[in-house]
Amino acid sequence: MLAHNAAKPADASCTSGQDGGSLLGKRYGDDAAGLEVLCTKAGQGTLSVDGRALVIRQTVQLPSSD
Repeated sequence: MLAHNAAKPADASCTSGQDGGSLLGKRYGDDAAGLEVLCTKAGQGTLSVDGRALVIRQTVQLPSSD
């Protein structure tokens, strides 16, 4: 990962198996690490921690306020 304002290195590329991509506005998490992140910039690389790919969190249906 790079800082939001960091320039991408010219020789940067995704390694095989880490090129699943990340989607803007989606939450990703890892239960083993207790980590949850919000993707603020989409990309080709897979978000991971300790060698495990983070999984997309499902949205939670909120009750209506009728």
